[in-house]
Amino acid sequence: MNPVSFSKVTFSYENTPVLLDWSLEVQPGVTSLIGPNGTGKSTFLLLASGLLVPASGTVLLHGIDTKTLNDDSRNELASLVYQNMEFENEEPLGHLLYYVAGVGFLADKSEQRVREIAEVFELTPVLDRKTQHLSKGELQRAVMAFALLYGSRVVVMDEPVFALEDYQKNRALAFLQEFSVDQGVSVLFSVHELELTRKYSSAVMLFSKSSPPLIGSTAKVLNRENLEWAYQVPAVLLHKKERLYRDSLVTTTQINTGGREI
Repeated sequence: MNPVSFSKVTFSYENTPVLLDWSLEVQPGVTSLIGPNGTGKSTFLLLASGLLVPASGTVLLHGIDTKTLNDDSRNELASLVYQNMEFENEEPLGHLLYYVAGVGFLADKSEQRVREIAEVFELTPVLDRKTQHLSKGELQRAVMAFALLYGSRVVVMDEPVFALEDYQKNRALAFLQEFSVDQGVSVLFSVHELELTRKYSSAVMLFSKSSPPLIGSTAKVLNRENLEWAYQVPAVLLHKKERLYRDSLVTTTQINTGGREI
C-alpha cells in the first residue's frame, strides 16, 4: 500500500488556490520534494501528514482518509518536522529522547537505538542541555531525532537540514535512507539542493507554478528538460546549494555585468 495518496485534492488559503484537483501516489521509501518557492511543497506536506485536510478530494495515509483521523491515530501514521521549530522544556534533551521513544510507535525502543540516533545527529555532547539552550542546528537535529524515535509510519520533513553544515546534511539524509529500509518507514522531505536529492532519495516530486508536480524515480525526473520546465531558467543557472533559484540567478547576472545593476 502506498503511504500517501491524493485523489482530486483542492486546497486554498483565503480563496487563493494552492493545490487544484491534484491526484498522485507517493511510493514507499524516501521521496524528495524540490522546486521553486511558492509552488505548494509545504502545503502538500501538511496535507500529507494530516495536519491540514483538503477543501475537496481525499488524502489517504496508508489507505485511511485523513478527515477521519483523531490526534492519536494521525500521530501513529505520520509525524511532521518543519524548519525553525522551537519549544522549551525543563527536562534535558537526553531524557526527552528516551521519553519520545518510550511513548511512540517505534518497534525498537532499546537504549542502543536511542544512543545510535543521538550519535548520528551529533547530540551526544548536549544530552544534558534543555532544548531552549540548544543552537538552531542542534535543535533541528534534535527534532529530526525525535521524529525517528517516535516511530510514525510516515515521516514528513519540511526543509529539515536547512540549519546544518554540509557534512551534517549528508550524514543525516544518509541515515534517513538506512532507517527507511530498516524500519519500513516512508520519508518525505523537501530540500533546495539538487545534489542532496540525487544522492538520498529514491523518488522525486518536482514542483512548478504551472501544474501538479512531476513524480517518479529520481533518475528519471531529474533531467535537464524537467528542471528547466519547473524553474523556468536554463539548467546552467541551477546551483546545487540552498539558494537554488533566485540567488543563483542574481549571482550569474552580477558576474556577467561586472556587478552593475541592469
